[in-house]
Amino acid sequence: MIRARFCLSLLLALPAALAAQPCTKPGWNPLAPPVMVAQAQLLNVKLQDAMDETVPVPLQAQILTLKDALATYTLGQLECVPANADATSVEATLAGPLSANQPAAQQTSDPNQPPQLDHIYGSNLRVKVTRPANEPQLLLVEFNFGIACGFDSMLLAYEQSGGAWQQILRWQSPAYDTVSGAFGDFFDYQVLPQAGSKGWLIAVAHGMPWCTSNMSAFYVDLLQPSADQAAQQTLFDRKLDYRRDTDPVMKTEPGGFELRMTGESIDGNIVMRPVIYSFELQGSQLIRVQPIAMNGRDFVDEWLESPWDDASRWSAAAGSAELKQAHEKIAALRNTEDSPLLTFGPVRGCTDAKAHYQVELDEEWVDGKGNSRPGSPSYFQIEEGTNSFTMLSSTANADPHCTGPDIMAKH
Repeated sequence: MIRARFCLSLLLALPAALAAQPCTKPGWNPLAPPVMVAQAQLLNVKLQDAMDETVPVPLQAQILTLKDALATYTLGQLECVPANADATSVEATLAGPLSANQPAAQQTSDPNQPPQLDHIYGSNLRVKVTRPANEPQLLLVEFNFGIACGFDSMLLAYEQSGGAWQQILRWQSPAYDTVSGAFGDFFDYQVLPQAGSKGWLIAVAHGMPWCTSNMSAFYVDLLQPSADQAAQQTLFDRKLDYRRDTDPVMKTEPGGFELRMTGESIDGNIVMRPVIYSFELQGSQLIRVQPIAMNGRDFVDEWLESPWDDASRWSAAAGSAELKQAHEKIAALRNTEDSPLLTFGPVRGCTDAKAHYQVELDEEWVDGKGNSRPGSPSYFQIEEGTNSFTMLSSTANADPHCTGPDIMAKH
């Protein structure tokens, strides 16, 4: 079910008196001071601890006030922006009055000085403007600013109507009581044209900031802009896990987009592995498609960690029922209180077909006294395709055709 993470009853508009005024001073905007005041209030917030992840109710309200001021300011500033303006000039027009996009202050650590506990929220205000190559009539405006242990972002989209820019999308977090509720850590988006129509949707992916862990979660959302007095809609919303050791990379792919990032392995000895999240736009939904991994072992890892609705699409139809049982068995093992340690064994090529490989998964049970015993191994048979793999079967015994060397021994 789609989570209602942010709802706007109406898109913000400028006060009527201001909207009626002609643009006589390009780059000047009487709505810049409210932004500066809202930002100053955030900068003056003093935390109890530099790693404080809680966001008190008054601070929640101040964050929302800054976002409201930024949205109103932007629409006012765009009154002076022609329809054919390039993104760089619009960005400068928006950044100038706010003193945004300044070089980040160099952080210094002095053990003899107490940590800085103010000028954290609202710091390093930045604005980025893009005109998507596949929908050049749009202006996308992203604002972000500092919060404890990360940043928070807001995305605005504008389109010309009747000779003026109209806000057609605003995407931001609701009020949050811990920093993980912010749309930050990373914040990427792609405009996706809808096949067979003149419409477009936008996919947004964002992480969840945190102060004390390399593990976090991220969301992928599919948004439909407002049109003909209809409010914007969230058509798709999915939460996934990732590691924050490396920055995710998002890029456009035919019919959708791809996110590459670092995830965790079910094998505690491997810990980290690259994960590919490829999504294809099908109607008004995002469907995860291949590639999902860069090698056969990681494919099995991701197949086991994914919900069956996804894993079933990457499985041979002939063995679907048995594969579902194997998938559910591993999921059940991992969710028990005294779950076994799972480790990947050899990955071997097979002689019956060039594209056939076998991936071994072993179990080790450890009791409360530290005594261990081996469990039952599982042997996953996979087939390599073009930029993809297919799960063929899962058996309790090794395939006699698969006796070659361990091709992942050094990985």
